Amino acid sequence: MAPQKTHQENHEETIIALKNENERLKNENQQLQSNNSQVDKTEFQNSQTRFSTIFEYSRLGNKVITADLKIVQVNPAMVALLGYSSKEEIIGTQILDYSPKENHKHWQMLQKQLWKEATPSFSLETVLIRKDGSLIWCQVTSILFPDQGETLGYTIIEDITEKHDLRLQKDEFIGIATHELKTPITSLKASLQLMNRMIKNESAIPEKIAKLAADAQLYTLKLTHLVEDYLNTAKYEQGKLSINKRCFPLSDVIDGCCNHVQLDRRHYVTHSGDLAIEVYADRHKIDQVIVNFVNNALKYAPASEEIAIRVEQLKDHIKISVSDKGAGIPPEDIPHLFDRYYQINKGNTQTPGLGLGLYISAQIIKAHGGEIGVDSELGKGSTFWFTLPVQSDSF
Repeated sequence: MAPQKTHQENHEETIIALKNENERLKNENQQLQSNNSQVDKTEFQNSQTRFSTIFEYSRLGNKVITADLKIVQVNPAMVALLGYSSKEEIIGTQILDYSPKENHKHWQMLQKQLWKEATPSFSLETVLIRKDGSLIWCQVTSILFPDQGETLGYTIIEDITEKHDLRLQKDEFIGIATHELKTPITSLKASLQLMNRMIKNESAIPEKIAKLAADAQLYTLKLTHLVEDYLNTAKYEQGKLSINKRCFPLSDVIDGCCNHVQLDRRHYVTHSGDLAIEVYADRHKIDQVIVNFVNNALKYAPASEEIAIRVEQLKDHIKISVSDKGAGIPPEDIPHLFDRYYQINKGNTQTPGLGLGLYISAQIIKAHGGEIGVDSELGKGSTFWFTLPVQSDSF
């Protein structure tokens, strides 16, 4: 019979067993950490490979810059875009070396927004100088990313020179067309004014004829303002839009802005909210925005019989919205709706128009210190809206 172990011996064996188990667990943990480290390292290397592949083979110009706008990496497309033959000619230089002095402010704004304001991404249009001295218009989009303790900027540059030239051609065409329209419109306006004065003095004129003549004069006045706006499109770009504010109730513009809708007998306009609310704004230009919204509904939601205008009094602003029950707007189009010349494709065709209505509306509301936007859901319709600040002494 084996001798019975003492309490002390059992205690020592337990301690040794615990030590052995602890050592085993420690070794296992180290092995797991080693395996995880290897997995992380492998995934990091794979990620770097994917990034390098995308960077190198992108058809758009790609570059990486530091906070002081020094170029630390470029891809072949960027080298070709600037007209050079190798990366080494560009790496180590500054992006300002390829920018006309008058455009340096664009890159300084990018620098401020990304590195000082911590904006997630920043986009701009600017001009770059190629090696041969020629200029190209570019769309620049940049984001920040961390790299070995430093924050770098990853920038994608697209050559939009052709698009920019096309826009200039459109501007020239609009300028010529609207200038040519001014003379006949002025004559038409004078004739309608004379006709309406004569109608007022004639009791035998049917009321409907008098109403049509008055509407014709109103629409001619609106057309005159539109022509002036198109002639002055450049002022919108330069922030020189003229705003003539005065107090007026919204009913002044909402009640009479949509008579053309009633005349087509296919649609009707409903109003809700307090139309008697007074705003301090440019009456003509607010009328223009509402008409643009209504015409947009007629154009893109022709099957929507009802077009609803709503006025809301909120805490520090007034919101005016125009809603339809049409097909809605594709999500990919929404961010661009207020861009200059942007038009929604319907199938393989575009609806008639110059694509300036919503752009001009956005500039008008911006000049009033308000906001503009759209809410839309496919199959359920769209609501275009804008806000105006509540009247204050700051006006």
